[in-house]
Amino acid sequence: MTELMVVEKIAEWQRLKALVLDSASSPITRRVYNMALDEFIVWYRQAPRPGFTKATVSAWRISLEARGLGSSSIIIRMSAIRKLAVEASDNGPLAPELAPGISRVKSAKSIGIRIGNWLTQRQAQALLSTPDSLHDRRGC
Repeated sequence: MTELMVVEKIAEWQRLKALVLDSASSPITRRVYNMALDEFIVWYRQAPRPGFTKATVSAWRISLEARGLGSSSIIIRMSAIRKLAVEASDNGPLAPELAPGISRVKSAKSIGIRIGNWLTQRQAQALLSTPDSLHDRRGC
């Protein structure tokens, strides 16, 4: 089955979405995955789609790029969709052979490098161990 049947059944969509969100241990990841899944389902409903397939997920990625989102924003959204494919496959609405194809949809490439001078672990520890001179002057 390639259709996201859950699109028409709100309760089923919420159940599937909850499976994805429950699989994330970080509250921040859950919040971002929730937003990404909501964005995806709105996009999915806007036009006729060939179902929840690799082609559909590729089109989703292209739409994210067209919106001018940064690579990290695209990567997190794609991660949520990959997890959706796994959960949909494991829990019924998606044919098991489709999830691996969806998982292979490329995400955005991280472009560029971080600029600046980065502290080593030893330097960071030394900085954290240094007394705060402002507090020392005030007698705190």
